[in-house]
Amino acid sequence: MRLVLCLCLFSWSGFAQVGSPKVDLKDRWLISQEGKFVKAPSTSTNTVFFWIDARKEKGTVLRLKGRHAFSIFINSKLAVRAKGEVKLSVDSLANIYSNQLFVGLYSSFGTHHLNSELQQNGKPPAAHEPIVRKGNYFLDFTILASLLLIVGFTLLLRTNPTLTFDYLDVNKLFSFQDRDESTLALRIASSVNLLIYFFCSLFLALILLVSFHLMGDQVLVASKFSIRSTAHGFQQWFMLSVIIFGLLIIKLVWLMVLNNLFGFRDIVRIQFFNFVRVILIAMTVLTLITIVYFVANIQDQKYFFHLITILSIIFSAGAVVMYFKLMARMPYHFFHLFSYLCASEIMPLVVLIKVFFY
Repeated sequence: MRLVLCLCLFSWSGFAQVGSPKVDLKDRWLISQEGKFVKAPSTSTNTVFFWIDARKEKGTVLRLKGRHAFSIFINSKLAVRAKGEVKLSVDSLANIYSNQLFVGLYSSFGTHHLNSELQQNGKPPAAHEPIVRKGNYFLDFTILASLLLIVGFTLLLRTNPTLTFDYLDVNKLFSFQDRDESTLALRIASSVNLLIYFFCSLFLALILLVSFHLMGDQVLVASKFSIRSTAHGFQQWFMLSVIIFGLLIIKLVWLMVLNNLFGFRDIVRIQFFNFVRVILIAMTVLTLITIVYFVANIQDQKYFFHLITILSIIFSAGAVVMYFKLMARMPYHFFHLFSYLCASEIMPLVVLIKVFFY
C-alpha cells in the first residue's frame, strides 16, 4: 500500500502538468436575463453566451467539449451541432463572420458538462530570452497532499499494523466467518477505526479531486470542487473529506436504525467494516489505473470519467458480496434480506450514481 501511494504521487504529478497554454472561457459566460446579458450563475442553465475578440486572439483555437449533445451558435447563427469535442480556428471564424464573435452554447442537458477554452499556439522564445517555467498550482497541491497521505498511512501502519492490514485484506472481504475479523476491527466506533475512516475520506477525496480536475465539467459535481490555487486546493480537499467522513458516519447511524427495524443482531459492525474495506480496495484499484494512464500518456477527459464508472461498479460489487454475507449469517428469507439490502446499500448507491452521472 505504501508503494501504491508513492506511485500515486508520481503519476498524479505527471498528470498535473499541462502542455500548450489554454484560457478557460467560463469566466466570460453570460446568460440572457430580462433583455440584457449578465454573468452566468454557478447553477446549471441550458444556454450560455460569451464574446471573443478575434483581433486579440489571433492564431488561437476555440475548443468546445461536452459529454452530451450541444449546439454552437456564432453571431446568432447555428454553426455546429455536436457531441464530444469541437475545435474551431478563431481566425477562420473571423473571416466567415466578423472580428467580434458572439458565441452561444445550448444543450438540453444543461451546460454543466460543457467546456470552453481558447488554446493558444504559443511562439517559442527568442534565443536571447530566458525560458520561464510557469507555476502549476495543481501539481503543487497533488504533491503535498500525496505526501500527507503517505505520512498518515505510515503512522497508521506503525501504530496499528494488524488493523491496517485487515482493512486491506481482499480475502477477508469474501470471508463469511466472524472469527476471521480481529476484535479491534469489529469495534467500529473506536478511536483507531475513526482515524482510519478519516484517512479513507482523505484518500477518496483526493482521487475524486484529481478526477474532477482532469475530466473537466463532465459531471455537475465537478464544477463545485474546482481548484484555483494551491491553498484553495487544500480547502476543497478538506471540505470534500469532511463531507465524505460525514456521509460515512450517517451511513453508520442509518445501519443501526435499520438493524433495529429489521430485528438483526451484530450485523452493523460486519457490514460497515466491509464497506470501509471496499472503499480502501477501490482507492487502490483506481490509483493503479491512474498509474497505467500515466505510463500510457492518456489524458483524455473521458478516461478519467471512466474512473467514476469503475468506482460505481466496485461499490455495486461490494453490495452483492454483502448480500451473500447476510445470507450466510441470517436465517431470513430472500425478500426480507433483499429489502434490508435495498435500504442499506442499493438506494444510497443509486443516489450517489445519480449525483455523479447527471
